[in-house]
Amino acid sequence: MIKNIILMIMLNFYSVYACAEIYKWVDEQGNINYGDKPVVNSNEMQVDVKDKGNVKISNTREKNRQKLLDAYHQDQKRENKEKQEQKKQKKKRQRDCVQAKDYMKTYERARSLYNLDKDGNRVTMTDKERKKSTAELKKYIQKNCK
Repeated sequence: MIKNIILMIMLNFYSVYACAEIYKWVDEQGNINYGDKPVVNSNEMQVDVKDKGNVKISNTREKNRQKLLDAYHQDQKRENKEKQEQKKQKKKRQRDCVQAKDYMKTYERARSLYNLDKDGNRVTMTDKERKKSTAELKKYIQKNCK
């Protein structure tokens, strides 16, 4: 958000600068020159923005402006991508919390709890194992489900 504000301020200054006065003067060799700052024997000119006429505009300014705009667009894309990733992570945490709370209800209602061994057989938890598993689940819920 702050980057957007800074960029808008910079673009405002650029637009003011782009609308600045243009001066025309003839140097010692008889060449006609144009610039945005007054020089001795220079005259202020009115330039039609639609038709730039004979005024040569520096490509450096345009390139810098384009670089600034490109950087701005890349920042916006990155920020949007980060926001989408954060939304995905938030949804996943919410699903995990719902599942953990559901497990907690099952722990509280069940007479006995079991785990599966490597062969897929049920192995009933001892009271000590059940208390430990319940305590770990409570810690997980307290830490991640706010």
